[in-house]
Amino acid sequence: MTSEARRIPLDRRVCIVREGRIDLRPERGAVVLPLIGLAVGLALFAAVALFADSLSTTLLALMLIAGLLVAPLSAMGVIYSIIGAAVVVERQKQSVRFQQGVLGLGLGTYELVPFWKIERIEVDDFALGDVPSHLPRPAFDLRAWDILLVKTSGKRLPIGQVISANRDDLIDEGFNRALDAAEAIGAMTGKTVVITAAIEEGAADEANPEPDKTSTVAASDEHDESPLVL
Repeated sequence: MTSEARRIPLDRRVCIVREGRIDLRPERGAVVLPLIGLAVGLALFAAVALFADSLSTTLLALMLIAGLLVAPLSAMGVIYSIIGAAVVVERQKQSVRFQQGVLGLGLGTYELVPFWKIERIEVDDFALGDVPSHLPRPAFDLRAWDILLVKTSGKRLPIGQVISANRDDLIDEGFNRALDAAEAIGAMTGKTVVITAAIEEGAADEANPEPDKTSTVAASDEHDESPLVL
């Protein structure tokens, strides 16, 4: 009997862990904006048909062009949000597929990585960038982590990110979500999970509470850049 899928929320994606397969898909709320766009596009077509005799040719042409742009793109966004996936990990096929985005409906593969070409799964700090001086600073500080697939060639492929408020009551929860997703992918691929992100000592202890023969810890906190290997 197949076990129930486990959902790990990431930034704008959700990691769905099933027996033998992991999908990183758009979150459920991602379908809302494409649906609104599709409704707007269809409304423009309907307006052109209903008011063809009363509106000017220029206005009708503009409405028709807008509908032709908005409706197809929104329809692709709806399909991608419902059935598309950004990354698929499959034990049976022994591969990780990085799939195209909205324009490819999340189906076309642009990079295929066999398990034997994977060196490790890594959790690293994700740079959010500096806010330009002319823009208002965010209301609160943020921390972000990047889940990466590192190939034996050294190429680093981003799988997903987690963003959290930089507060004691939230930062551990955000880091643990990134770690849970990385560990699920590491277990599926049979590869080591390495933490290169700066983490709190308490988080490091929680990530590896009981080191054994298959997991080694090198001290890794805000004052030490040594990686934590799981």
